[in-house]
Amino acid sequence: MWSVREAVQRFIESLELTDHQREEVIRQHTLVREQLRRWLSPKTDFLSGSYARRTAIRPLHDIDLFVVLRDTSSPPSESQDTVLKQIRQALQPLRPGMELPILQEHSVHIGFSSPGIEFDVVPAFQQPSQQFYFIPERGTAQWIRSNPRLHEELSTAANERAGKKLKPLLKAVKHWNRNHGSSPLRSFHLEAMSYSAFTSPPTGYLEGLEALFSHLSQQVQRSCPDPAGLGPNVDKYLLPNDRNAAQSILGSAAREMRLVLTEERSYPSQAHARLRSLFGPEYRDGP
Repeated sequence: MWSVREAVQRFIESLELTDHQREEVIRQHTLVREQLRRWLSPKTDFLSGSYARRTAIRPLHDIDLFVVLRDTSSPPSESQDTVLKQIRQALQPLRPGMELPILQEHSVHIGFSSPGIEFDVVPAFQQPSQQFYFIPERGTAQWIRSNPRLHEELSTAANERAGKKLKPLLKAVKHWNRNHGSSPLRSFHLEAMSYSAFTSPPTGYLEGLEALFSHLSQQVQRSCPDPAGLGPNVDKYLLPNDRNAAQSILGSAAREMRLVLTEERSYPSQAHARLRSLFGPEYRDGP
C-alpha cells in the first residue's frame, strides 16, 4: 500500500493529459484552424480556456479556440447569430454528410468521433488597443468583452504564488466537481475563485487540498467578477439555492480533508477510504 501522500501525488499526476492525447489535440486543432483560415482569413487564432491555461484534466472535454476575425473599436454591427453561423458554415466541410456544428451561447461546437476531441470555436473581434475582444452572447443578443490571454496570465501568477501547486490542486478539485453529481459549479468558476486561495505555497498537496476546499466553500457565497475585469460575473448562472448547495458540499470536502490530515499516519486505511470517497475510483492506494 502506498502512503497517503504518495497516493495523492500519483492521483494528481494521473489527471494530466498523456503525450499521445496532446499530440492528438495538436493534430486536430491544426486541422480546424487551417479550415477556418481558408474560409474566413481571420486576423489570428489561438487556443484558450482550460487547455491553454494548463488546467484541463482527463478525460479531455471541449477545447476552446479563439478566432479573431478583425479589429473593431465598437461592438460589431453584425448580429451574434450571423457571425456564429459564418463559423458553422466554415466548419461544416470538416464533417461532410453529418449534422451541422452546434451553435452555443458564445461559440460553435464541433466534435470528432474518432479521436473523441471536441472544440468550442469562439468568434472574436479585437479592440484596436488590444486590451480586449468582443465575443457574442446569444442569450442577451450582446457583444461582451473578454480577454482569455489575461486569464492565462492571472492563472500563471496565482500558480506561482502557490509554489506551482495551485494548478495540480485545482485539477484534483475539478475532478471532484466533475464526479460529484450534486455540484452545480462550473469549471471556470472554480478556477476563478481559486486565484485568491494562496498567498504562499502550501506545505504539501494534502494541506493544499484542505485549504483550497475551505477557501472555495467561503468564496462561493460571494460574487465572482471576471478575473480580467471585462465581462459579466463568472457566477451569474448560480441561483441562491445553488450557492448554498455548493457551499455545503465544498465545506464537507474540506472537513474530509482535515480528517485525512489527522489520520494519514495513524489510520492510513481510513484516510485512503475518505480520499477514494471524495475522488472516486481514479484514486488508488496501491499498484
